[in-house]
Amino acid sequence: MIMKPIRLVITFYKSYAVTSLLITISCLTILYTWGGNTFTALFWFKVFTLGLIYFYINASNKNVFYYYKNLGLTKKRLWISTLSFDLLLFLALSILTGYLK
Repeated sequence: MIMKPIRLVITFYKSYAVTSLLITISCLTILYTWGGNTFTALFWFKVFTLGLIYFYINASNKNVFYYYKNLGLTKKRLWISTLSFDLLLFLALSILTGYLK
């Protein structure tokens, strides 16, 4: 039973994963090149872009959320799950990038 919601969240995340991962890779490249002094600015840039993605998808894909609602996932749960995962991925990769430098 627990696999169904996880698969649905992953499916939803795929709708903006490419954009988000490109932003993450760009931030990590800057972090690696310029050093740890840029982390604060990059963190807030990532949070800002996640906010833009949130508003864009909510505005452009309103009907998609009915699909997930009918399968038992609320819009709030989808967003909290995917945005938390994306931000935690960014933080983990930032720490790894810091160790590589």
